Amino acid sequence: MRSIFFFPISTRAKILTLVYVFCRPNHFCSSTMLDKNSCSFTRQLFPEYQRDAGLCELHLQRTCSYKEFPSRIRKGEDWKVCRIAVFRADSSESSGHSGVPMFSLVGDSLYKRISELGDPNLSVFTVLQQWVNEGRGAKKSELQRIVKELRKYRRYKHALEVSEWIASRRNYQLAPSDCAIRLDLIAKVHGIVSAGKFFERLPDEAKNKLTLGALLNAYVNENMTAKAEAIMEKLKESGYAIDTITYNSMMKLYMSTHRFEKVPLMIQEMKKNDIPLDKFSYSIWLNCVAMSDVNKMEEVIDEVKHDNNVNTDWTIYSTLAAAYVKAGILDKAESALEKVKNKMPQSDRSAYEYLITLYASVGKRDEVYKVWHSLKLIFPKPKNRSYICLLSSLVKMGDVEGAEQIFKEWESVCVRYDIRMANICLKAYVKKGLLEKAESLLGNIIQKGGEPNFNTWEIFAEGCIQNGKFEQAVAALKKSASVGKFVKWQPKPVNVLAILKHFETHCDLESAEDLLKLLRDLNCVDIEMCNSLIRTYAKSGKADPGIFELMERYKVNCNEETDMLLKQTRQP
Repeated sequence: MRSIFFFPISTRAKILTLVYVFCRPNHFCSSTMLDKNSCSFTRQLFPEYQRDAGLCELHLQRTCSYKEFPSRIRKGEDWKVCRIAVFRADSSESSGHSGVPMFSLVGDSLYKRISELGDPNLSVFTVLQQWVNEGRGAKKSELQRIVKELRKYRRYKHALEVSEWIASRRNYQLAPSDCAIRLDLIAKVHGIVSAGKFFERLPDEAKNKLTLGALLNAYVNENMTAKAEAIMEKLKESGYAIDTITYNSMMKLYMSTHRFEKVPLMIQEMKKNDIPLDKFSYSIWLNCVAMSDVNKMEEVIDEVKHDNNVNTDWTIYSTLAAAYVKAGILDKAESALEKVKNKMPQSDRSAYEYLITLYASVGKRDEVYKVWHSLKLIFPKPKNRSYICLLSSLVKMGDVEGAEQIFKEWESVCVRYDIRMANICLKAYVKKGLLEKAESLLGNIIQKGGEPNFNTWEIFAEGCIQNGKFEQAVAALKKSASVGKFVKWQPKPVNVLAILKHFETHCDLESAEDLLKLLRDLNCVDIEMCNSLIRTYAKSGKADPGIFELMERYKVNCNEETDMLLKQTRQP
């Protein structure tokens, strides 16, 4: 919801109109408060436009009467300025927004407009065209930066649309890296088949090291070993210098597909061809060795120490510690964690979080709190992800009381309610059988403006099932379905079967049919659920419920029990 307010301004030979665009809070406008009594703007607010002599003279010191603001603002609502734009008027009699837009002083950029789209189903092309229609240019370098930022935040569809926009502009000369990035994005948005077709359509000169590498990575991400190996051979045959990153990708693939014997062969090939190993190479190698012989990990660490090309930073020892934890060799894990503490930079937040997680894995509660206090000394306002890391670790160790204290601390300082935090506590309560506390927490979430998601309601449903409150469990699952419809949420089969079993035991056919309706809407029907419903019909003395047609619709195959149950229900 926005309101536009205009001030005409005269600067030498130009007539300009200053436009305020107001929006209400919580409507996704990054904004600055507008002082109710006065507003001041100088050319410092628009340094990019100092080449325009007329604008350089713009210096507004205008006292804005409170009466000049829209009536909504006079009523005391907490409105904000989210955009202040200047328009060149068509005439000195200009009284509004009919002129040519020149620039935005506050909070407006092409990246900001694109980032505000949010919904991946909304098109970036509309935003880009509007930007151009406003007379603004977009340098290729700026668009490339936008693609990079969108990829960083995993907004691949919008990143692909910007990439396609770059390719469609005749005045932009495409570099090999542009094609490689576009191929990667196509694989993520449209799938590996589309990425392969895009590669085939490229001219021969564009099928180079960069695009081949992008295609290889796409195959690696899909665990397509044969395809990835074929690209690797093609790189070798073409005479391209294969770098460390490519070998790391292949080793990652072999680890994902449990072909652990291939990793040492890759390491040998790298050494033979004088391709330097980096810390990621050694980390993969360490993880691979841990699968077969944990004791040999020390040999890898010794090699790392003598490799002058690799800085033995904290990540190497964190990998070592994690491997020892997994193997149950806790004394060596603690020794490795001490080295992590000695080598980690104080400014690396992720190092603290990793330490918290690993110390929780070895049951060192005191160390977990020590690391947390150290983190807070460097970062007085921890991010939500740090709180989530600590909360999960405390729950993992069974320290529910400690988790409650941390959750209260977070609630007292949080700017925006992160439902993930509450879900961790809720799950801990359910696991401990503390349904009353779970109910109280759920009410508190809603009261404080939190928005329970599908995980929240399903966790609560599990607590209700454990405590025999099946009607509440079904109601919670329905709420999960409602808030999770956009992600195609489906309930856990174990929860559904537990509820159906209860209805079956009590011959509660009406409730069973009500649950089946929900399952049909969620496209979530399997043979065990169908058999349970048929047994409920049989115990209730009902005839054929038409379940066979339902099974055909959802392609659920009968088993021996189903055939027997169907015969029973069809008997007069």
